[in-house]
Amino acid sequence: MTTPAVGDVVVLTELDSEPPLLVTAVDEAGDEVTGVLLADLAAETIQRLDATAGDRQRRQELTTAIRRAEDLMTFRVPVAELRQRDQPATQGSEPATGGVR
Repeated sequence: MTTPAVGDVVVLTELDSEPPLLVTAVDEAGDEVTGVLLADLAAETIQRLDATAGDRQRRQELTTAIRRAEDLMTFRVPVAELRQRDQPATQGSEPATGGVR
């Protein structure tokens, strides 16, 4: 998998994790990402993420705000243990919460 970008929504392959992880920071040198579980986000935040589907710049700005403002547990995960979700998040027109959560 190529390294995801801030704002991408990915799945943990080692655990076949549900819910997906929102990437909040990328450490390309360490080949790791930091993220928060979508299930830990408030409903309003999820709606705002949905509204940014297909708009990478707005998604990244919102993700930066989430990283700074929300008191959430974060996870550091090697890129090798991630895969893109079946539904595109920031790349396509589907919302971040599309599909089974």
